[in-house]
Order: sequence, then structure tokens, then C-alpha cells
Amino acid sequence: MKSYFLDTSVIINFLIRGKRGDIDLVNSIDGELTSSYICLAELYEGIFRTKNRNEEENTILRFFTKLNNIFGIDHQIAQKFGQIRADLKTRGKVIGDIDTLIAATCIVHDLTLITHNPKHFVRILELKIYQK
Repeated sequence: MKSYFLDTSVIINFLIRGKRGDIDLVNSIDGELTSSYICLAELYEGIFRTKNRNEEENTILRFFTKLNNIFGIDHQIAQKFGQIRADLKTRGKVIGDIDTLIAATCIVHDLTLITHNPKHFVRILELKIYQK
């Protein structure tokens, strides 16, 4: 079964903004849905900036409990991060560390990334990005 990694941008549109396109997309995926504690950390920034903290936190945590897997950072991901970052620096195409960690997670675990920010991610040649 194919596995997909939901980036923070997709989770926000699906859960918080209720964007129909993202709701349909997430609900139509035929495969395992995953994300990471890195994305959860990014979502917590939004939680701490909203007035409805408890409600948003509960919504997000309920969503994460339904995912097939939530990845942390391990040795393989750390190693892949270093390889990707070194390659991007050599090519003069560095992206943010969080995006690089997300990409490393996807590559190590053979996940297809679903994101609204492909502009940076396409710089990582071995990363699979979901195309509609």
C-alpha cells in the first residue's frame, strides 16, 4: 500500500481553514496517511497564536491519532537530512531546515509528500511529490 506524508500546509487547510479542495484530497487518498512531530510542532505555533487554543489543539491531536504513522527524527533521517542539506548547499539551493527534515523523512520511509509548497521541495531530486 502506498503511503503519503501530509505537510503542515495541507493539514492546516484540511482542519483549520476547512478548504473543500484539501478536504476532498485528504479524504480521497487511497493509501496510508502519515505526518511527523515536526509538522505537529509547526501546528503548535498556530495553536499558541489563536484565541481558541484548546479547541484547535484538540482538533489537531484528534487528527494526528487517526494517522497511520507519526514520524520522529532518528539516525537515518538525521543522516539523510545532512546529505540533502550538503547537496543543496553545493548547488546553491538551500531550503529551510524544517522542509529539509520533512523531505528526509519522506525519502527514508518511501513516502509521497502532499504539500502546497512544492517550490522548495522540487529542489530535492529524490523526493516524491504528489501531483493531482
